[in-house]
Amino acid sequence: MRLSPLILSAVSRHSSWLAATGPPAPWRAPRRDVRASDAEREQTVQALRSHYAAGRLDREELERRVEQAYRAASRGKLRLLLADLPLSHGGRVARRFYRFQRELLPYHAGAYVSINGALTAIWAATGEGRFWPAGVLAPTTVLVVSHAFGSRWLRLRLRRGPQRE
Repeated sequence: MRLSPLILSAVSRHSSWLAATGPPAPWRAPRRDVRASDAEREQTVQALRSHYAAGRLDREELERRVEQAYRAASRGKLRLLLADLPLSHGGRVARRFYRFQRELLPYHAGAYVSINGALTAIWAATGEGRFWPAGVLAPTTVLVVSHAFGSRWLRLRLRRGPQRE
């Protein structure tokens, strides 16, 4: 398919605002080629051992996969060692939920500060003696603090637990 010179000139004229400005983005390896950390290798070995304990792997297969896990350079090779084994219940859902609520926490905290700040400013401007914003301040403080601590608990739980059972 050939494009007319009129279309090509229009595209080239407007390509500056369509394309990203500045230097080209650095090349990034696909996710499967990202280098694995020692902690990820240990999580994989722990998951393999739990599958062995559940009877899904025999001893020779476990030893072979553990050796391959310690030699694996990329996350993709670690995933391949667990590919034919069942996922743990809710592991993927828990990670998605953690990412969602982690992204939501700054908005939650911002709403807390702005609403309670506005109510406190109104109380201070009116000069009423009784601190009536406490009726909103106390429960919203409990909600924000529980969100923050729940986020921390879930993050630690996901780091500690195996990827697969």
